[in-house]
Amino acid sequence: MRLGEKPPLPVYLRALWQRRDFAVTAPLGELRAQNMDTVLGNLWHLLNPVLLVAVYFTIFGLLLDTSRGVDNFIAFLAVGVFVYQYSQRTTIAAARSIPANEGLIRSIHFPRALLPVSTVIGQTLAFMPAVVIMLIVAVATGEPPLLRWLMLVPILALQVAFNLGAAFVVARLADSFRDVQNILPFLFRLLFYLSGVLYLVEAWVTDPVLLRLFNANPLYAFVTLARSAILGGPTDPELWLSALVWTGVLLPVGFAFFRAAEQRYGRG
Repeated sequence: MRLGEKPPLPVYLRALWQRRDFAVTAPLGELRAQNMDTVLGNLWHLLNPVLLVAVYFTIFGLLLDTSRGVDNFIAFLAVGVFVYQYSQRTTIAAARSIPANEGLIRSIHFPRALLPVSTVIGQTLAFMPAVVIMLIVAVATGEPPLLRWLMLVPILALQVAFNLGAAFVVARLADSFRDVQNILPFLFRLLFYLSGVLYLVEAWVTDPVLLRLFNANPLYAFVTLARSAILGGPTDPELWLSALVWTGVLLPVGFAFFRAAEQRYGRG
């Protein structure tokens, strides 16, 4: 194959797999290095989600009283905040994956998809302490561990795949338009209030058309599915459909979209 020629898909995927160690060890090293210059070090991976829940509970649970229709608002809030922020942080970090590694791209030949993949792996590893905190908060607030908690495994696996598809899309967009990195935080702030993170949607929204629009929001779907697994309650089949369709479309389309610009990355 000539230099600069686009490799066939099987060859490209095989090259990605051969470099899987880098995709894991690089983000692990970054996680270990984070907060090492602070007194508490990597304990901040646990303290950050705990403090976030405390802040949101104080403001929205006590002061603004958005807990209408929710019996265990602390656990409800913890699941919503952590699951939403997992997708938010992954997508925003993926937008920096190409610009932040231009020197590496220019000096070493490797499948560029390795960079957003590595970002997703890193953010998933960073999310694991939050999952533990979610379950601890649920038990501490009276939720017994039940077999339905195992449903978190397929739900989070689906969210990982969704995040990977989103990572491919924003990585290419941010390489072409650097303003994407500045726009994404504002977009996610808007989606935060439109994804039922801080309130039970059914208690505040009664219009069936609006409810279906919420169900079509993949972030709302992941948040609500995770809450149903941990806190119980009926699950609208539309939420599973929404999560499956979004992931099933976004992952292959995002990968193809990213790979189509493979030869342009790192050229500034």
